Amino acid sequence: MYAVQFQAPIHDGVVHIPKQYTQIQHSDKARFVVMYDSVDEPANKDKEIQAQLDEFHGLIANANNKIMATYELATNTDGMIADGIL
Repeated sequence: MYAVQFQAPIHDGVVHIPKQYTQIQHSDKARFVVMYDSVDEPANKDKEIQAQLDEFHGLIANANNKIMATYELATNTDGMIADGIL
């Protein structure tokens, strides 16, 4: 048994074998291993993203962390200057 590797276009479910492998067309039988890039449908991707967001919001809702940020803390750069960050 021989093995070859090639990339080929697929049109309407038909794989077009490159001309340099015409001997395959004359064989009685062949084994094929197909490797392809995943094609996610947009609807499935949207559902996956929404599921991740729902999980994230659930984690936030169950967290015991208090929100400590205020506009004053976020815009006060004195501490950052003192620490050498700015």
